[in-house]
Amino acid sequence: MNIDPIAFTIFNLEIRWYGIITAAALVIGFTVAYFIARYRTQKQDEILNFAPFAIIFAILGARLLHVFVNWSYYSENPLYIFAFRRGGLAIQGAMVGGILALLVFCRVRKLDFWLWADIAAPGLLLGQAIGRWGNFFNQEAFGRPTDLPWAIYIRPENRPFNYTSYEYFHPTFLYESIANLALFILLVIMHRFYKNRPDRLPYGIILAMYLGIYAVYRTLIEAYRIDSTYFGPIKVVYIIDFFAVVAALVIVNHVMRRFREKKARELNSDK
Repeated sequence: MNIDPIAFTIFNLEIRWYGIITAAALVIGFTVAYFIARYRTQKQDEILNFAPFAIIFAILGARLLHVFVNWSYYSENPLYIFAFRRGGLAIQGAMVGGILALLVFCRVRKLDFWLWADIAAPGLLLGQAIGRWGNFFNQEAFGRPTDLPWAIYIRPENRPFNYTSYEYFHPTFLYESIANLALFILLVIMHRFYKNRPDRLPYGIILAMYLGIYAVYRTLIEAYRIDSTYFGPIKVVYIIDFFAVVAALVIVNHVMRRFREKKARELNSDK
């Protein structure tokens, strides 16, 4: 199956599937966040207010991290640093950029950051699940050679130099897309739990689940990848995922401690 990364051409401008899918992922992700905000009885229009800042910060963060971890290539090809249509967005950078944008937005709008981070998390995750299909059309983010029935054919020019004799590879982008969908469903269920059992858990737990669980299965999937960037003998993604798990644990400890302190104050005030 020969996949053309170019969807169509308008006035000699090539429109790539990667860009179309990324745009669709953003629209669908924010739409989901909008309806979750309404489900949680929050001002859903805040999602529309936040969207432009989130998109800018997320794309910049994703590109900057990608360029940073692949600096040996971009230092020799600086004109490609801003060639977004060629692909190359690190999702962990998008996550950090989006979270920083939300932190500033909530501070300015005087909103509860942890609540709105929980609201945004499922939409971001669904956007990731959809966005991974951009890798399919770009023929990137695939894994080791395999003869499994769901293996993906990779054109010779897209194969790593030491795998040129192989034709079919693990579709690791598909593995992550499926895992993202499963985690998305879990996070939506968690919102239902919060809705039905208010004051049982603090805000921020859904964000922590997103960061921690995603990091775990991304690490497992990365073991199959053959295009990873290394820091010494260690894959860079392993380092990033380690810090993501640590961040998730820190968030849980922080919000749970504040939650227990708040409950204790409420209990003492009732006496």
